[in-house]
Amino acid sequence: MPTGLDNLKHIVVLMMENRSFDHMLGFAQTPQWPIDGLKGTESNTDSAGGIATVSNDSGFAGDFTPDPGHAGFDVLAQLYGDPTTAVSKDPVMNGFVRSYEGKTGNPKDAHRIMKCFSPKTLPVLTTLAQQFCVCDRWFSSVPGPTFPNRAFMHAATSIGRVDMSIDWRNLTTTIYERLAENKLDSVIYYNDSTMASTFNGLSGNPDFFASLVNDFIPACRHDDLPAYSFLEPRFANSAPDSLHGAFAASDQHPDHNVREGEALIQTVFKAVWGNPKVRNSTLLAIVYDEHGGLYDHVPPPTTVNPDGKVWKGAPGVTNDPPFDFTRLGVRVPAVLISPYIPPGTIDHRIYDHTSIIATALKLLLPNVANSHLTLRDKDAATFEDNLTLAQPRTDDIDLGSIKSQPPTAAELAQPINDHLKAQVEQAAMLEQTLPPGQRTGLDPNSVKTEAQAADYLQKVYSKIHPKK
Repeated sequence: MPTGLDNLKHIVVLMMENRSFDHMLGFAQTPQWPIDGLKGTESNTDSAGGIATVSNDSGFAGDFTPDPGHAGFDVLAQLYGDPTTAVSKDPVMNGFVRSYEGKTGNPKDAHRIMKCFSPKTLPVLTTLAQQFCVCDRWFSSVPGPTFPNRAFMHAATSIGRVDMSIDWRNLTTTIYERLAENKLDSVIYYNDSTMASTFNGLSGNPDFFASLVNDFIPACRHDDLPAYSFLEPRFANSAPDSLHGAFAASDQHPDHNVREGEALIQTVFKAVWGNPKVRNSTLLAIVYDEHGGLYDHVPPPTTVNPDGKVWKGAPGVTNDPPFDFTRLGVRVPAVLISPYIPPGTIDHRIYDHTSIIATALKLLLPNVANSHLTLRDKDAATFEDNLTLAQPRTDDIDLGSIKSQPPTAAELAQPINDHLKAQVEQAAMLEQTLPPGQRTGLDPNSVKTEAQAADYLQKVYSKIHPKK
């Protein structure tokens, strides 16, 4: 019997930032929707012996300043309580509060790391998860921060790295290049920044980059999507200038406003769902790059090393543990959307970000042998069999109406977090590849606030990827 796979032409991936599965969806578990979520009794202890229990009162912003730790050292401390524990041992998930104490300096204050969302607070993500397919065993690819996890999303490897250093020019073959080798187009649609601009195989090629707002939304409207689309959220709160309005960060990275991420998810879904031709030929995946230091109760499983490389620790960083890439990172939200997926589908199989690469190559290059990028995506489970309906759904999906709001003065003046600082440093590295006459003349070392970061990123990337 034919299914949606017969009509599939496009795969769209929206990758958000730094939230765990339990934190976002754990309290949505019910007998009628039996995901592996929270019972409400899960807890961690602080260094003084105090017990911190999960709660469903997380706010849109304000709970996670300072930014929770999610470097390799922090994540292993969260998994095991002791970051020197061998990753061959099963994680016990008891170190989240004590890890956050290293940021807050106060045991009681660190209890905030156990805050999770009520499903009523996240109507967009929760509704999509319930109306389509939620994967409740989807883990980040690395027990570490953003850049290595996003590297796995692009290339099924982080080339032996678990750090946030800015230079990723040595990342070799990505999914975009593999598709291009086989005459299929792919585009990274972004707002203000994308680490993929530093990849040698993509850098300087405008065919791989476009604007999420100015290009992706019209492409959906006109049924002009590439075979594979990767969508980046907005990473910085921006002030208005003579050419642009004020835009709030939509990545949901702590402590950005989570409601803005809900608005972005709604916008992307409506763009795909609003055109029947696009809707019936597209698989949309919404995932998060890593957990951002936030609590989850499910131990990450073991996995295969993608390419034989190992992380020996950052030079000069005494507490940075080695890592052999044989353990996945913490569980994150993942939702698969297609009109050929029955509502209420729950997929309990183990996935990581390379499952998207594996599924995309399987579906888009069905006749190409050995199209995988590394051993990780070669070994990864694929999820196309969730598209089981013979006829596409035509029901309305009510997500309510969540409007993006301009950032407040306080949000614009907020000091940049480590992730945004690294993005500014990446932009500065890219700017140095431009002829002197095309550079901004701005000093990246003077960038201290969200508004300054947004301004600098916009000016650099407008030169790196000028409008076509």
